[in-house]
Amino acid sequence: MKKRVLSQKAQALSEFVSSMVMIILFICGMLEKIYHTRVFHYIINVLSPLILIGIVFFCAMSTKYKKQPSDELSRELMLKATDIAVRVELCAALLVGIFMHLHGNHRHFEYYSIEGSDVCIFAVFLCGVFLAAKNITFLWLDRTPKAEEDE
Repeated sequence: MKKRVLSQKAQALSEFVSSMVMIILFICGMLEKIYHTRVFHYIINVLSPLILIGIVFFCAMSTKYKKQPSDELSRELMLKATDIAVRVELCAALLVGIFMHLHGNHRHFEYYSIEGSDVCIFAVFLCGVFLAAKNITFLWLDRTPKAEEDE
């Protein structure tokens, strides 16, 4: 049985979607910790297991496809996209740090602590930002110019 080939654009799009899920879950978790609302708490408790089941299902389905090997142009575009993604990731870490610092100034220090799970969740967020920025930049660099589409 011959496996179908999954194009690099489809690979990048699927990675982008999964990274956006990571970012959205981080934002919901951060807002739930800051504002202590039940809405974000329920979103995280209900959506997280469903999303994990969806990701496992997606990984199982992706075994039916063979990944398209990268050529020289796509490797060059991926390197450019990775360079931009690292810069975006550093800016995102800085913005989240500034936001948390400004929000933390309204509390007394002894009531607020950073737990190990917070560090792990922040690492997942940074991973999601990196993957999202890399894949969206790759898709943007790999697009077909308008002049060639008209022909």
